[in-house]
Amino acid sequence: MDTDFQSYFHDSVTVVYHQENCEERITYTPESPELADSPLIVAEKEGGIRITTIERQQGNPLYEGTLEIRNTPDGLLLINELPLESYLESVVPSEMPSSYAREALKAQAVCARTYACRQMQEAVLKDYGADVDDSVRFQVYANIAPQESTTNAVQETAGQVLCQGGELIQAYYFSTSSGATSTDEIWGAEEAASYLKAVDCDFDENEPWSSWRVTIPWQALADRSAGYCPDKESGGALGASSGKLTALEITRKNQSGAVTGLHVITEDGSFQLTEEYSIREFLSPAGCTITEKDGSSVQGSTLLPSAYFTMETVPGESVTLLGRGYGHGVGMSQTAANQMALQGFTYPEILNYFFKDIEINQIEKEDCGLQEK
Repeated sequence: MDTDFQSYFHDSVTVVYHQENCEERITYTPESPELADSPLIVAEKEGGIRITTIERQQGNPLYEGTLEIRNTPDGLLLINELPLESYLESVVPSEMPSSYAREALKAQAVCARTYACRQMQEAVLKDYGADVDDSVRFQVYANIAPQESTTNAVQETAGQVLCQGGELIQAYYFSTSSGATSTDEIWGAEEAASYLKAVDCDFDENEPWSSWRVTIPWQALADRSAGYCPDKESGGALGASSGKLTALEITRKNQSGAVTGLHVITEDGSFQLTEEYSIREFLSPAGCTITEKDGSSVQGSTLLPSAYFTMETVPGESVTLLGRGYGHGVGMSQTAANQMALQGFTYPEILNYFFKDIEINQIEKEDCGLQEK
């Protein structure tokens, strides 16, 4: 995706790589003759391929494998093709701090491999000629360069995936628990997936994100609620509204305490938010200061840290949210996994704590097919 993870399409692409003791830098645009008739394949280069028109946390990302540049009516599309295990070496440090304990990193590697293989099977991005993208929609890739500890974790678990009944599971993971994990019912599933379970989780109870507090100005939410569009398919607003915001009410929580129903009331009507992500987006603390359990302060982003919160409202003035955890809360808590590893748990023990009735199986190297036992 582009620098801000807003689009798959690019106005221009600058490719930099080293060749025969010199640095070669080429910029491609939709008008470039090399892209006129067919996609351009930039072959794998020793030392990788750097894209200077994309910014990530590490700076300009460096890609192993080949790079395909396609010219489309919407802009340039970039597709990086590389072996699964090499991909994971850039995913694991981007998704979990490389300073975490060895067994936690190995648990993360198995989750990340399982998740990637499941996405390859489901082929959601087949129209783009890709298996996954590099954002949080799938797994963050090449945001942080490979680190020795995370590369070791990938190599020491090479080919290992989580299965139930011989089928790949959706190996969800998140940052910090609220004291318990949730199932996919938080996203509207009528019945939880058989491998997901809600478990008490106090391993990460002393982490900074285990509890937090933020106050959002009433006007910010009033501006957000004005003219809110209904979107039944995404779990967004049911009904529609305009006019002055008068009240907010939590109408439903799941068994782990996540808010899965928020009633927004205005002078002219009301609407109901019924999906975890939509609720976190509506209550965005962007521009506000969040205070964590240890007293540290961070700036809020476009998404509330989690949907595990209570709410105190002063209509016309502010909304104060007292929250717990960071992330969606489904599957494996990464900070809990780290604490478990520090206490001597092995990565299979960590994975079996967070997922129900699963086994660790081996995949074929190239196609994510499961090997016969």
